[in-house]
Amino acid sequence: MEATTVKLNLNMDTISTDRKADTQEIQKLVGAFLNAFLTNDAALVEKELPDDFLGIVPDGRVINKALEIENVKSVALESLNTDRVQIYWYGDTVAIINFCLSIKLKGQDAVEVRDSHVYMKRDGRWQMIMGHATPILQPWVLSS
Repeated sequence: MEATTVKLNLNMDTISTDRKADTQEIQKLVGAFLNAFLTNDAALVEKELPDDFLGIVPDGRVINKALEIENVKSVALESLNTDRVQIYWYGDTVAIINFCLSIKLKGQDAVEVRDSHVYMKRDGRWQMIMGHATPILQPWVLSS
């Protein structure tokens, strides 16, 4: 099966007019980042991630930019699909985008994770400073 392009569907009707341009820019950045994993495009990740990037992968390991680049180079993905995309704004310089991500590695069953990216506006451009992916296992209920 050939890799397909990831589309990050965010309901723009729920975004205030003053946030639409920034939302579209972040939506484009997230899509490009996810597509880099499909195409093993380490150059894009090298260019877009800041040197102080922090990531937490589904197995709980903390990674930096160099390890994320290695992940992009080596992963063998068949497909990525996003769902339930939400964006949260904190002032004019911080945005968190949260979504479910279905990941299918070649030769394996698909797994789902809840993915969150924290973006910060630096020198007039948005950069992902943190990414955190958590496996979706089973419903977790707090007991009283």
